[in-house]
Amino acid sequence: MRRFLSSTTLAALVLLGSAVRSMQAQPAATAREFNQEFATYPFGDPNPIPVVGRIYPYFRFDGFSATSAPKAWKVVELENRYLRIQILPEIGGKIWNAVDKRTGRSFIYNNRVVKFRDIALRGPWTSGGIEANYGIIGHTPNVATPVDYRVRRHEDGSVSCLIGATDLLTRTPWRLEIRLGANDGAFSTTSSWYNASPLEEPYYSWMNVGIPVTGGLQFIYPGSGRIGHEGERGPWPIDAAGRDLSYYDRNDFGGYKSYHVLGRGADFFGAYWHEQDFGMARYAQRDDKPGKKIWIWGLSRQGMIWESLLTDTDGQYAEVQSGRLFNQASEGSTVSPFKHRGFTPHTAERWTEQWFPVAGTKGFVTAGRDGAMNVVRHGDALVVTVYPVRSIADTLVVQAGTRRLATRMVRRDPTQQWVDTIPLSGTPMDSVVVTLGDGWLRHALAPNAGVLARPVDAPVGFQWRTAYGHWLRGKEWLQQREYTLARAFLDSALLLDPHYVPALADRALLAVRSGEYERARRDASTALSVHTYDGAANYAYGLANQALGRLDDARDGFELATQSVEYRTAAWIELARMAARDREWSRTAAYLDKVRAVERDNPDALGLAIVLARSRGDARAHGAAIDALDAVDGLSHLVRLERALLTGDSAPAVTLARGVRSELPEQQLLELASWYLAAGDSVSARIALEAAGDAPEALYWRAALAPVDTRAPLRDRANAQSPRLVFPFRAELIPALQDAVRAGPAWQPRYYLALTYWAIGQVARADSILSALGATPNYAPFYAARASLPNRVGHEARRDLQRAMTLDPAEWRYGKLRAELALADGDAASAVTVASQYHERFPTNYILGLTRARALVAAQRWSEADALLSRLEILPYEGARDGRMLYREAKLGRAREAIASGQWDEAERFVAVAREWPSGLASGSRTTPILMNPKKTPLLSASGVGAAASWRWRPLRPARHIPTR
Repeated sequence: MRRFLSSTTLAALVLLGSAVRSMQAQPAATAREFNQEFATYPFGDPNPIPVVGRIYPYFRFDGFSATSAPKAWKVVELENRYLRIQILPEIGGKIWNAVDKRTGRSFIYNNRVVKFRDIALRGPWTSGGIEANYGIIGHTPNVATPVDYRVRRHEDGSVSCLIGATDLLTRTPWRLEIRLGANDGAFSTTSSWYNASPLEEPYYSWMNVGIPVTGGLQFIYPGSGRIGHEGERGPWPIDAAGRDLSYYDRNDFGGYKSYHVLGRGADFFGAYWHEQDFGMARYAQRDDKPGKKIWIWGLSRQGMIWESLLTDTDGQYAEVQSGRLFNQASEGSTVSPFKHRGFTPHTAERWTEQWFPVAGTKGFVTAGRDGAMNVVRHGDALVVTVYPVRSIADTLVVQAGTRRLATRMVRRDPTQQWVDTIPLSGTPMDSVVVTLGDGWLRHALAPNAGVLARPVDAPVGFQWRTAYGHWLRGKEWLQQREYTLARAFLDSALLLDPHYVPALADRALLAVRSGEYERARRDASTALSVHTYDGAANYAYGLANQALGRLDDARDGFELATQSVEYRTAAWIELARMAARDREWSRTAAYLDKVRAVERDNPDALGLAIVLARSRGDARAHGAAIDALDAVDGLSHLVRLERALLTGDSAPAVTLARGVRSELPEQQLLELASWYLAAGDSVSARIALEAAGDAPEALYWRAALAPVDTRAPLRDRANAQSPRLVFPFRAELIPALQDAVRAGPAWQPRYYLALTYWAIGQVARADSILSALGATPNYAPFYAARASLPNRVGHEARRDLQRAMTLDPAEWRYGKLRAELALADGDAASAVTVASQYHERFPTNYILGLTRARALVAAQRWSEADALLSRLEILPYEGARDGRMLYREAKLGRAREAIASGQWDEAERFVAVAREWPSGLASGSRTTPILMNPKKTPLLSASGVGAAASWRWRPLRPARHIPTR
């Protein structure tokens, strides 16, 4: 029987063939690398003192310049006929600029200077561009330092730049592939994020995009409501005062704005500069990225002072942000429905977003994978404008219910607008829906179309003082890396109900994290005695027994954990590693097959498959396995080492080291060595450690793996290295450090062992080791670290700080810490003396200046504090509100003095100026007493002025403080 194509189908096929030929005729996109000079305000002065806490093992930078100098930065540029994208791999891999070549406009904020300011977790941060953040709340620790990168050209004519690093806080490697097609008016970013840890880690990922605020900016954010960082809610876009918050200039009230917009099931958001008839859009499937946030500096002086602090000539900016969760949850969000999330061990996450300009559309109401569309009412008609970013040949349909009002064929090349006016003939607007193609662009004109019913308020009667409530609080602290608080609330839950299985399982996993394996085994066993199939309890039981060498029990735990969807991948990975360590290759392969059946691209499974093939001596399978991991992780250092081994490289360690371009390369290599040791491959681990050169951690580890008669030279070499900025934190390094301690009297391995114990939560053991060293080390940061141990009594801390000051008089931080300790002891006079001495020695150090001002205020020496603050220039930093508050206290103190002497006019003048926001004090950093900086990065005890950093919101005390019966 003959079949005939309809005319519509035939036309579509013809158009498709034309589009394919058109794409084939396009030249490939290009990629190039070059150096470009930017005026740069540099940063430096890394803190040499180990500060075990929120950002350890990273260190902060406290030196920021008020003047610029030209500096050449590496630029990777991707370009096609429509777009030009610039990426700076030496500044966190930030997408620095994205230009619409047709209009010549940047569709993200292009900061033409590199002006580092103290905003991020570790200090330095620059405004503008697109930055990817993974790990814990705040800007990623790699945001201002070099990352690994690789440029790739693809068979379809597209080009990409892959950037990435391993976040040491969560030990999670992240990758971002920035890709530009040959014939696309959009570029994409694909995030790949993997929890390589055997434990749950915090889950936070937001993409922050700077955009300029001039030109009639409107934020195009579909939604019916907004929430804040603590889950507090409000309407969107019209607020209770009748202001349309989607327009930037109508936010000229109050302080900073963090709008997390939600309430409609949309896949897009964007911005439009109406005076320029130009905008930008971002698209991703909503299941990948449901979070949509707007960040606005205050439009008052309090916010606008940051314009000159962060750029020279490019004006103020705002940010549009996309997130994996609905909001960037602060501590207070715990009592809302918008809680924190954990990253399940040994699981991979992957999602893609698309970014593109929109021009000549007068705005847009929807955007999708192939472009944007605007629909505007004009009398009894609709003006429909389509802006494609790919070649399209689709049907546009306007209908009301089941009645079709109009059909149009839309044929356009990328960036060529299509516009038509469609009469409605009296049809009610609320019933009209405009659809292009198979629904990739769709807009319903009904005001409440797409409004969602998701609850946004917590139940009033929720019982926090139950075992479940305390466990939930503990879980929330776990997922914020606040392990001391987590332990307190989990113990509270168990005090209320000793057999509460979720609390027992999480308490066991927390004990594994801190190396308390017997405690972990005991808690997991108790949980299993209640519920033998509980996934978390079985997994914790497996980890604890594995660490204790009880391998049969470990397998038993992991085998039952595989029946839990949440833990099955992690348990199979652990079982595969155990089999590999026993060289049971068939069993290893069987477990890897199970992992890949549910998670094909799991990096650990692909890596173990490489080791498996090499161990079996199968070169062809080895090469194929390497290619498979390379396709998933194009920045894998394991891939580079395995290729060197496959090709018979005579110096694989040298080849491996040469390819690590990110900050702290020795830490990337230590991670690789740790991975190989977990897989039972000590030979490859030694190569990775050799590539780390003279890093003390690597040398101690190499010594532990070496034959007994060759260990001493390696340990001696390790002991001879400077401890500066060496901050060990891996529990798996402990046996090697213990071996070094047993081998001789050197203080260095004891110091490193104590830091490692401290990092994993065994503070008492760390204290014991550091105390036993007495005054032996001649290394000043040792004493500053020991002085900061919890529960260190005042005279011991003072003695240690005095020793540090004597050993290194050129380090300003010891004077600051000594003055702060005096303030904590209530000795304001001593604080003034020490702070003044140090500030006079380091007169340009504004952090010391602020410490001195704080001491003067505490001593009620108001006039001296006021005079000091009047000449102090404070660059922005994470405690910037402190300058403003001290200014206020000094002025009010002078007002009190004036009142006491009857000088009422003078007192009134001091009260009036106390309300001002002096720009020299960089006081645009906060508006409320919440101890967060404006970018919602939590204050750090390591920061320059973080005197209040120990504050935490605690709406509920642990159960041990609650009368029980």
